[in-house]
Amino acid sequence: MTILAYDRTGSVRSFDDNGRLRVERTPISKANICIYQGREIPNHARLGLKPDQPYRLLRDPKELEKAADSFNSLPILEEHVPTSADAHPRELTVGSTMDNARFESPYLTVGMVIFDGPAIQRIQSGDQKELSCGYAYEADMTPGTYDGQPYDGRMVNIRGNHIAIVTKGRAGPDVLVHDSLTDNRTSTTMTQTAETPTTKASNHEETEAALNEAIQKALSADRALRQATEDARRLVRPLVGDVHGMDSADAVYRYALQHSGMAADSLADINQAGLRALVHARLAAMITPAPHPLAADGASTPYTAPRRY
Repeated sequence: MTILAYDRTGSVRSFDDNGRLRVERTPISKANICIYQGREIPNHARLGLKPDQPYRLLRDPKELEKAADSFNSLPILEEHVPTSADAHPRELTVGSTMDNARFESPYLTVGMVIFDGPAIQRIQSGDQKELSCGYAYEADMTPGTYDGQPYDGRMVNIRGNHIAIVTKGRAGPDVLVHDSLTDNRTSTTMTQTAETPTTKASNHEETEAALNEAIQKALSADRALRQATEDARRLVRPLVGDVHGMDSADAVYRYALQHSGMAADSLADINQAGLRALVHARLAAMITPAPHPLAADGASTPYTAPRRY
């Protein structure tokens, strides 16, 4: 059974005359360190990995660069399903990637088109607005460091399989589309309902307004995630020093708590607010109360009256 890794990206969108959602280039993956449970890693038993233990894997930038071409012309699905020519989930296919994949450190980017109306509506409504990269890889469990952060192993021999529309992934909140709002409209030979110039102008303005609103929402969400992550980095600095290569507050808190002595399995079901509270507790325990003034318990020298002669 092929095990696939899933990554995250947000989306800023434009449309063609047929209503298809189109992005000329978007980040779909990132060279960074992510946490995986042992059972998620290919051949974990052969590698001697514990199924329920978390491992820090580096998505190696050199491996992403070598793998770029394998992310061209991939199907885009409504959910993560391994695909092949013999097992293609037609009912889940809503679009495809273009043929312009390349690695621009630290991001793997590619263009894409979503051509299924209901899928576009879910993206527009926010029900499913993120894109996630599905790929096969091999695990080289040789530890090392990347950007000053330790990892337990690297992903090597990465091969793209599909892209999925998801609600949450691993690559981080800075994996966002930053394409300009060019209209990218093309001519069509299809028969269309006649519209007056006024109607066309009105529809165009409404489309632009909707796009602007979507962009602002995406950017606001991105800023909020970045701020929360930066706040987390500042908070944990007294515990573990500067933390790099992590793109969510949740990951920063878990890293700090584990490296200050807490077991990973004890943190598994704790949400971000709970993790932050635990960090505060760890910090409070580090503060040593100022010593109390020492009492002068020794006997005072008794008063002796001056001797009269």
